[in-house]
Amino acid sequence: VVVLVIATMLVALCQRFGLSPILGYLTCGVLVGPSGLDWLPHGAATRLLAELGVVLLMFTIGLEFSLPRLLAGRRMVLGLGSAQMLFTASILGLVAFVLGFQAVEAVVLGGALALSSTAIVLKQLGEQMELPAPHGRLVTGILLFQDIAAVLLLAVLPVLVADPVGLSAALGWVVAKAVLVFLTLVLMGRRLLPRFLHWVAGTRSPELFMMTALVLAVSAAGLSALADLSPTLGAFMAGMLLGETVFRHQVEADIRPFRDLMLGLFFATIGMQLDPNTFLDAPAGVALVLAGLLLAKPLILAPLVRFFGQTMNDSWRVAVCLAQGGEFGLLVVSSALVSGLFPASVVQPVLGGLILSMAAAPVFLHFNRQIAGKLSLTHVPFRQLDAEAHIAESGRGFDRHVIICGYGRLGQNLMQILTDEGIPALALDLDPERIRQASAAGEPVLFGNAVQPGILRAAGIDRARALAVTMDDAGLAERIVGHVRGLGSDVPVLVRSRRGRDDERLIEAGATIFPEGLETSLAFAGQLLIMLDVPPSRVIERLSVVRAENYAPLRAFFHDTALGRSAKQGRDYPERLESFIVTEGHYASGRTPQELHLEDRAVELIDVRHGAIRVPGRLVDTRLRAGDVLVLKGDREALEEATAFLMGGVR
Repeated sequence: VVVLVIATMLVALCQRFGLSPILGYLTCGVLVGPSGLDWLPHGAATRLLAELGVVLLMFTIGLEFSLPRLLAGRRMVLGLGSAQMLFTASILGLVAFVLGFQAVEAVVLGGALALSSTAIVLKQLGEQMELPAPHGRLVTGILLFQDIAAVLLLAVLPVLVADPVGLSAALGWVVAKAVLVFLTLVLMGRRLLPRFLHWVAGTRSPELFMMTALVLAVSAAGLSALADLSPTLGAFMAGMLLGETVFRHQVEADIRPFRDLMLGLFFATIGMQLDPNTFLDAPAGVALVLAGLLLAKPLILAPLVRFFGQTMNDSWRVAVCLAQGGEFGLLVVSSALVSGLFPASVVQPVLGGLILSMAAAPVFLHFNRQIAGKLSLTHVPFRQLDAEAHIAESGRGFDRHVIICGYGRLGQNLMQILTDEGIPALALDLDPERIRQASAAGEPVLFGNAVQPGILRAAGIDRARALAVTMDDAGLAERIVGHVRGLGSDVPVLVRSRRGRDDERLIEAGATIFPEGLETSLAFAGQLLIMLDVPPSRVIERLSVVRAENYAPLRAFFHDTALGRSAKQGRDYPERLESFIVTEGHYASGRTPQELHLEDRAVELIDVRHGAIRVPGRLVDTRLRAGDVLVLKGDREALEEATAFLMGGVR
């Protein structure tokens, strides 16, 4: 109760000021721990729950780990990522060795400080729309390799602590056991897991599926522990195996709430280990760690990125974005403390420096472009000029034009058709390389984030003829439409929508939606009718009727029975079709549809089938009899309630 109440308030405070929730959990641990108010001891119970959080974290990282994706980006992930870890860990470890640390201690400390915060960096770069940019892609690749390296570092940490003298033989034995555990998991995973998970999914019990996911994660960790390996290694391997199955997304969704809660407790336990007096008693140690993270890491990383063929400015942007400690660094240091590798007097300044660097990370990430511009001492390319001024200057000659937000395949095709029709158009995009190539070909596309109202004003929204949002992100599209209406513009806005669940809120925001999936079905059917020699005028008329009804006949359909696809379809298109067969003894038998009042249960009777005869539900006024099939439409909960009512008459 103490941890949850304090953590809730502090996490809410962090969210209010745009800080990472991790800092809230760490502060919570400092406040309630032995060095703070001493409301909660740092005992075995809290450590066990915290370790469970780390196990679930590694399990979900394994789910997201894709060997094909890793190989596809091997130059940046394996090449640059491994170079960053090797050089940063070696240089920082060498500094620690010179300062008097033992060789093993220096290796672990260098590895821990080389890791950056995946949670903080990717979240903020995503919010700043910088992940598609060159420096964003480089940062993502390096962080992916860091996550893999963290798993390996945690796996060998017990060996480094137990037998530093016979390290080579011990590491070889660890690798052999890890391979044995992995082969065991592969044997079980490939032969048994798919059948078992299909059976679990077939029960359609969310509780059973959730418990199964938890059992798989914890059992794999237990198997690894039985082999005297880190439990996190087994959890990661199990996640890798499940990541290749169709159940990956459902397992991740079920595990995530438990993982986030337990992981929050893990960070709180790290906060319990931190003594606030360290900032007064050992300021030099904290400052040294902080300097290594904020100064040394960028100075090491920027030349490496430059060596891999990136521009000087992008190299510095990557270096600034990764200039902080990370959650895995905290985990490595905390594990080293618990295992006895480091004394508390050494760990306290390290924890203090890591936590301060993570607190400063949002500021560095927010101003990474400006800081990199100062450090690179190079001409700032066009994408880094004042975006609003650049767009306003370039779009000065556009009037009664169409603004296209997003210049992917759909945006480019749209631009071509508008150009052929003689309609002026101006596109906004965030991919610098695509913009460079399109601009060189003479196409009017500019670097700009359409989510920002100033960018829309600069693009001439007040004099535009229409706005087209072609990006595949309903949340961003809704924000763009909201800004357009907030600027007082009543310009028509056409928004791409791929999921039915997004349509209503986009319409409420003031947009006209283009339901991509439904329109594809409609166009496919129209093409087939033409091939079947149906007159084109009749085809156009039939398709127009469906469009006039806002695609209502296409929005409800029989959903897949596979759990993962069914859940996705239920989220995208909540309304579904379901058939109910009337049998003797059912409440519906002998009653007319009007007597059942299904509309009161938010369920629509679409059709009634008497053998081969199909009658629209609204026209049926006869009594239902055994063997009749009712085709019902509604959301899952309403259909379940209606089915129970039709069977037993329970209200």
